[in-house]
Amino acid sequence: MTRFARLSVIAASTVAVGLLVLSPVGAQTGKSKAKPKTISPTELKKLDARMEEVQRSFLKDTDSIIKGYEESGQFDRAKVLLEVLQKLDPKNEIIKKKLEQLDDNILDSTEFDLELDPSKPWQPVGQVVKDRLFRVEVEGDYKFISTSTVGPEGFPTKDPANDMVNAPLGSVVAIVVPPGGANAGGGGGGGGNRQPNAFFIGSKYEQSAQRDGMLLLKVNVPPGAKCTGKLKVKVGGVNKST
Repeated sequence: MTRFARLSVIAASTVAVGLLVLSPVGAQTGKSKAKPKTISPTELKKLDARMEEVQRSFLKDTDSIIKGYEESGQFDRAKVLLEVLQKLDPKNEIIKKKLEQLDDNILDSTEFDLELDPSKPWQPVGQVVKDRLFRVEVEGDYKFISTSTVGPEGFPTKDPANDMVNAPLGSVVAIVVPPGGANAGGGGGGGGNRQPNAFFIGSKYEQSAQRDGMLLLKVNVPPGAKCTGKLKVKVGGVNKST
């Protein structure tokens, strides 16, 4: 077992200890239930004091470990410990702000640049991981000309692979294709449809991925449109496509 794995077990155990102390004494499941043991106010105070001692010791130890992880660039590991601390003290604003800072550090440390060609269909960016925060920032402008004939229903939107999607005309949009392909589950915008759902990116998008998969980008223009120019894209929290 690695040192980090042992720390994770210790962290989880500490939370479990807190839950056991705060739970009714002697609670059991099944047909026969033992009656809760009656304890005096003095005994209860002793238990509370022991719990506070465990928390103080844990906070002291994890604080130095978190700093060590940050200094070595292991932001993901530091975040795991901070999330455990947040469970022990959900209203702690310092921990909340520290987690937000760590999210920024994680995104910045994985950042890379690419160019988006508006004349091309879906273009691969990299792999996203379910529940992991990722960020996309887009700058620049481009020109497009469309000579398509449009009826009262507007441009088609049924097929995200070829048609426009439900987002502003000309905007940057994204899609997350699951590892098994389009038929493996829902898309980047949620839901359990067989066809992945495209979602709006615009100039900046920062959210946790709703599933594992390949992130692809394109501009939302009708089929047959002629586009010229390039858009500059900055991505963080994504495993770069090779």
